[in-house]
Amino acid sequence: MARKKLSSLTDLEIDIMNIVWRLRRATVRQIVDSLRDQRPLAYTTVQTVLSILNQKGVVRYTREGRAFVYTAIVKPEGVRREVIQAVVDKLFAGSSQSLVLHLIESDALTAEEAESLRNLLDRVASEESDD
Repeated sequence: MARKKLSSLTDLEIDIMNIVWRLRRATVRQIVDSLRDQRPLAYTTVQTVLSILNQKGVVRYTREGRAFVYTAIVKPEGVRREVIQAVVDKLFAGSSQSLVLHLIESDALTAEEAESLRNLLDRVASEESDD
């Protein structure tokens, strides 16, 4: 089965994936326990979401005793890239520059983040001038 678009992951699926990525190998119980403070969920709810993620080709599982142990098939960077690209395409007419300008103009960046962005842009400009 072909992997579905990563940008179609729901907020809950992303929350669960963040735990799977952090733990590298996770049981349903570990995920339920990790989510308890921010988003208390029933064991069966997490189990169902993991089944959906498996069908989407995002996680795989192995059976260890009575527990299913889930591991990520996709990397977080790939999900971030695809989700951000979907936002850029849908809300900024495909312009990454418009997204960055929006973030800067909306005061979403701290001074430290702005300095880091400035350094990154300087480095990219320097590398392009070396080519």
